[in-house]
Amino acid sequence: MKGKFFANVLLAIGVTLACFLAVEGFTRLYLDDGLLYELEMWKYAREVKERDYRPGIGHRHRANAHAQLMNVDVRTDENGFRTPPIPLQAPPGVARIAFVGDSVTMGWGVAEQETFARQVLDTLKNQGRKVDGFNLGVGNWNTAQELAAYKAMGAKFKPDIIALVYFINDGEPMPTYTDTSWLSLHSAAWVVLNYRIDSLLRSFGEAPDWKQYYRGLYNADADGWRRTREALAGFAQVAKESGAKLLVFHVPELRELKPYPFQDVTDKVRAEVERTGAPFIDLLPVIENLEPSSLWVTVPDPHPNGKAEIALAKGMMPSIVETLDGLCKAEQKGC
Repeated sequence: MKGKFFANVLLAIGVTLACFLAVEGFTRLYLDDGLLYELEMWKYAREVKERDYRPGIGHRHRANAHAQLMNVDVRTDENGFRTPPIPLQAPPGVARIAFVGDSVTMGWGVAEQETFARQVLDTLKNQGRKVDGFNLGVGNWNTAQELAAYKAMGAKFKPDIIALVYFINDGEPMPTYTDTSWLSLHSAAWVVLNYRIDSLLRSFGEAPDWKQYYRGLYNADADGWRRTREALAGFAQVAKESGAKLLVFHVPELRELKPYPFQDVTDKVRAEVERTGAPFIDLLPVIENLEPSSLWVTVPDPHPNGKAEIALAKGMMPSIVETLDGLCKAEQKGC
C-alpha cells in the first residue's frame, strides 16, 4: 500500500510539473512577443532595476544595464542614467539639464533617441546651444522617491536646470518592497496569470478602475499626496540652494484628453508647484487635439510613444529656451 501511495504522489507531482512546464513554455514561446506589458515590466524589474536601500529611494536602475524591452534597446550608463555618459563637471559655458521623473521620463517603450529628454538636448545642440544633460527617470518612482534619488545621484552633477516631469501617478505612496517569491522571479506564466486576475477583478468592480484609483490618490488625507507636496517643496529648496532653475512639466494621462478628466488634479498640483515659486508648464495643450490611442506605446499601454514624445519635447522647448537665455545673459552658460 505504501508503495502505491508514493507512486501516486510521484505521479501527481510529475503531472503537475509537466503541466507547469507546458504552460511556461507556451507563455514564453507564443505569448511573449516583446510587447506584452506585464511580461516586459517583469523583464524591466529583473534585468534593469535593483533595490536601493538608501532612505526614500527604494529602487533604481542598475549601472550599465542592458535589456530589450517593448522591442527596443534599453541601456544605462555607469550611473544608471538612460543617457550617453557625461563628465561629473560640465565643461565651461555648458548648461546642464537634469530630466527627473518616472517611466514617462525614462521613456518606456521608445528608443533612447526618441525620449523627450534626448530630443530636447539634441534640438538645443543642433541650434548651437552649449548644453548637456542626463535622464534620471526610473519606472514606478513617485515624486518623493525622485527627490531622494536626485539628492543621492543627480545633485552631484550640478545641473543648471532641473526639469521635473510630473505624471498623475506621482502622487502614489511609497511602494512596499517584500520578498519576491520564486515563481514571481522566474515564471513568465505566473506573472501573466496574476496580471490577468487583477484585470478581471477590476472589470468586475472588486478593484477600483483607473479613474477612481488616480482620483483617490489626491484625497485631502491621502498620505502619498501629503508626501508629494512635501517633495515638490523639497525640489524647490534643493534648486534654490544649488542655484539651479526648477521647471515642473506636467504630462497628462493619455487615455482621455479632451475633455481631460483630471483637470482638477492638475490644478491641485499646479497650485502646490506655484506656491514654491517654480513655474508649472502643463503639456496637455500640445497634445489634447490628437487622437489619444495614436499616442500610446501599445493599445493596452498608454505610455507616450514616439509621436507623443515629439509633441512633448516641442512643448518643453519654449520654457527651457527662455531659461537658457537667462543663464546665458547672467552666467554665460548655454549660449
